[in-house]
Amino acid sequence: MHRVVAPAGRVVYHGRMVKEVTRTVLATLCAVMLAPVAAAAFHESGVASCAGCHVMHGSVDGQFVPATGGGLLLGGTASDTCLRCHAAYGQYTAGEGFGPGGDFYWLTRTWTWSTPGGLLQTSPGFSHGHDVVAPAYGLFGDAVRTIAPGGDFPSRDLGCTSCHDPHGNAQFRLLYGAGAGPAVTGGRYAFAAAAPAARGNGPVTIPGRPDSGDETDSRHTVFGSGTSSWCANCHGLYHEASGSQDFSHPADRTLGSARATQYNRYVSTEQPTAGVQATAFWGLVPYEAATVDLSIVDPSDYTLGPSTADRVMCLSCHRAHASPFRAAGRWDFDVALIADSHPQPTDGGASASDVARKYYSYVFVPTQDSLCHKCHREIPGGGSRLIPARR
Repeated sequence: MHRVVAPAGRVVYHGRMVKEVTRTVLATLCAVMLAPVAAAAFHESGVASCAGCHVMHGSVDGQFVPATGGGLLLGGTASDTCLRCHAAYGQYTAGEGFGPGGDFYWLTRTWTWSTPGGLLQTSPGFSHGHDVVAPAYGLFGDAVRTIAPGGDFPSRDLGCTSCHDPHGNAQFRLLYGAGAGPAVTGGRYAFAAAAPAARGNGPVTIPGRPDSGDETDSRHTVFGSGTSSWCANCHGLYHEASGSQDFSHPADRTLGSARATQYNRYVSTEQPTAGVQATAFWGLVPYEAATVDLSIVDPSDYTLGPSTADRVMCLSCHRAHASPFRAAGRWDFDVALIADSHPQPTDGGASASDVARKYYSYVFVPTQDSLCHKCHREIPGGGSRLIPARR
């Protein structure tokens, strides 16, 4: 039974107000309730939005609806509840979600194949991104790691609301800022860094839908600043020289003249120097546009390549949610040619649509090699395997 305190200190029980509430109070309440107000967006603490995620009084439209999760959630977990709506937006749509963050569907897909020498290889689904816990969608969390790589965020608590504030805030994509962050077992996980500055497109990421924000070379999130430091709230300086990985790569550093020039001139393996800055942007290899004015930039039509002051970031190589590739890679880090990326048509566990959708709607020349070449004229250390296999 819900118990609250009414005006004048009177106790109110579920559905029953004590008779002592005065006519004046009732009139005031009616006036407030009938007054015109601006409608709040779903995740902006609009009162009418609570029932979208929570069971208020055990019923919806007069029908009994049990809460299946903690916090009177309609779903078994926070992520189950989020995906009740957001799955259809492209966050869990059989790989059809072509958004900047990727499709959580890829966490449920495992590829197996044999090398020419007969060695069995596998790319397990849990290695394809952030393993949110959403059992109703076949997502059961990380099968190997108990904490975030490079940090100490507990894997058992990972969910959509580990990054996004479900009750709304003024940050990009409702990301938590510095301070009391997401809920974890026993309390809240503190974030040291502020939310990144960026501007994106609409929430629907399925190609062909009205106002779709599916990612292309011209339509994509424009990142401004703070992305890598925000990721470091949970992952630390994972790939920096002082980090915890044996693969070292700058994650929050200006591109400088050589890298910016390489990015702008590189078109493909077959046209390594034919590009111009005005049309150089690759949706698959984004960067932080440090000097862009996010208040006026159009993320649905942005093709400009970087200047020397722009920055590499974690999301230059990784997706925030998931991808078909290890470590939520924007491309397959384990092959020399993009054409050899898994899943392949002959891979165990792969469907024809998995193969067709792994690189969204992007088109490559047959000889396209690693997308690392968009920034690097020569891959440091040589070879194709840049990031060590997950242990």
